[in-house]
Amino acid sequence: PRKKRRMADSKMAAQMKAAQAQQQKLAEIKMKKEAMLTQIMTPEAMARLKTISLVKPDVANKVGDMMLSLAGSGQIKSKVTEQMLKGYLATISKEAAPKASKITFARRRFADEEEDSEDYDDM
Repeated sequence: PRKKRRMADSKMAAQMKAAQAQQQKLAEIKMKKEAMLTQIMTPEAMARLKTISLVKPDVANKVGDMMLSLAGSGQIKSKVTEQMLKGYLATISKEAAPKASKITFARRRFADEEEDSEDYDDM
């Protein structure tokens, strides 16, 4: 029993270490991404992006990734201003806009039912 408990404890400790290492790696990636965004954005635009990330972190991540890829390919020549950021946000929101769904009702008819067979005069 003690040996099994030690093995379970060591496995749990190894899993916790792996989880901590993964969290640390994610934190490093986030810091590097933020540092690169700071280099290509004006302070006002960076402040706006941080505000957006508080409300909609997925949108902020998409815009940040988009700007980093554009900067990496050389399409962003100067620092991203607040107006440019608004344009990128509009692009992302157009892509993510939910498409209007259409609801149709399919009415079932029974085999003994005809279109205009509701003739109750003969009763």
